[in-house]
Amino acid sequence: MTTLVHLFAGGWNYVLAFFALIAAGLAAYFGGKSKGKTEEKAKADVEAAKVESQQVNDVAKVQAINTEKANSVKETNASLSDAAARDKLHQSQFNSDD
Repeated sequence: MTTLVHLFAGGWNYVLAFFALIAAGLAAYFGGKSKGKTEEKAKADVEAAKVESQQVNDVAKVQAINTEKANSVKETNASLSDAAARDKLHQSQFNSDD
């Protein structure tokens, strides 16, 4: 008991140092938790960006293939004569006898 009385009577610097250590420990603990959450969010954002980038690449590949096919069809149609073009249209699956 006398130790407590001596601490509060003349050793305020020790009491304040003790509370400062506790406050520093709490600040480090809660600061570390928020840093961990920030890092997790950053990792999730990076993963989402990678997935989105892959999707964009896939779409670009499909569009390139479709463009090649369309250009091939244009070249084929351009080389047909009028009679051959009419025959091709008549034989098309989209042609109906009305």
